[in-house]
Amino acid sequence: MRVSFLARFTIVTALATIAVAVTLSYVLSASHTRSIQSDLVGTSFGQASALLTPALGRIDARSHRTGSAYASLAQAAAQITSFQEYVRGMRVYWADGTALYPKDAKPEPLAVRNAIAAQEVVREPVRSAGGERIFTAYSPLGDPAGNEYIAVVALDFSLDQMGSHTAAEGRFVVGTTVGACALIFLSLFALALAAQRELNVRQNLADVTFTQTMSGLAAIVDKRDPYTAGHSQRVAAYAKRLATALKLDRETIKTIENAALLHDLGKIGIPDAVLLKPSKFDDRERAIIKFHPDIAAEILGGVDAMRDVVPCIIHHHERWDGEGYPRRLAAEKIPLGARIICVADAYDAMTTDRPYRRALSVDVARTELLKMAGTQFDERCVRGFVALIDRGAVVPPAPITDELVLARSFGQQLASFETPIA
Repeated sequence: MRVSFLARFTIVTALATIAVAVTLSYVLSASHTRSIQSDLVGTSFGQASALLTPALGRIDARSHRTGSAYASLAQAAAQITSFQEYVRGMRVYWADGTALYPKDAKPEPLAVRNAIAAQEVVREPVRSAGGERIFTAYSPLGDPAGNEYIAVVALDFSLDQMGSHTAAEGRFVVGTTVGACALIFLSLFALALAAQRELNVRQNLADVTFTQTMSGLAAIVDKRDPYTAGHSQRVAAYAKRLATALKLDRETIKTIENAALLHDLGKIGIPDAVLLKPSKFDDRERAIIKFHPDIAAEILGGVDAMRDVVPCIIHHHERWDGEGYPRRLAAEKIPLGARIICVADAYDAMTTDRPYRRALSVDVARTELLKMAGTQFDERCVRGFVALIDRGAVVPPAPITDELVLARSFGQQLASFETPIA
């Protein structure tokens, strides 16, 4: 099944929009979260530095003596952990990584050296502790009386607690991003919908023009072969109904209808002496008339729009048993469209008047179709067509009862010019 332009555009654009929305939401939300976390970490270290600097001024960094400053360190730690709910603990280390506060803290020489070397906050990987996600960050502290780093403060942060500060803003970022992507999608969809409508108008116009062209060509055939006036249109109508009854898709039905309209196009190339003969053909004339499918294929072969139509035209005189023409194809090797046209063509030929015989009745034609099912015709197509006959879905033209009118209905149909053309 061919998917329309609008459906393809909608599916592709919707998937692309969802992918972009998810990606942007993740990136922007993660970036926003990291930014908020960095601000919180920076604020905490700024507060810690402000609280610890006075105490560090009273510490002898060379002898590692804290004296009365130790109580100030403890007080600073209590304030930081009390007022910053996402700070779970504070430690202070000497520049060599040994513990300054609390004194029993585990030495961290590597982390301390990295913080002093970086001269900024250094974060360690996230770890789990007490059911929380915790990460530790280190920041160097300078000597108030000099230009050296004499200590490093370490703060333990709860990532989960920080998340409560960023959740609402994160939802806002995600919502805004998704909304913007949805607005872009709706705008593109509106443009695509307008384009599809214009495309439909143009396609409908092209279809109407194409159908009119097919009907015009069929009319030319009927003018060329006056003994079968209206034959092409009737065969096309019968073939369309049969293809529909067989539940073929819309495009295939249209292809079969067009092929049925043009199935006798090749008769344009048949000599008048043969085509206009008012009696049955002899063997030589029958051989000539059998060229008309190939002539039609030659006429239409270079038209790309007829690519699917041509096989139905070439093979509409093939037989299920392989005794037809022009290629002697058999059974399923005959295109389905050709098999459908073959049944419709035969039924119309039997139920219309010809110069050499009167039209057969519907019952007789129905019997003939069933009789030849499996030999001349595809049995499946015959069953479908007979069902249409029984439902009254295919009705042949009424027979002509006036013999004089019948005699006049055959013969050259092209208008004659009684007045010479100047």
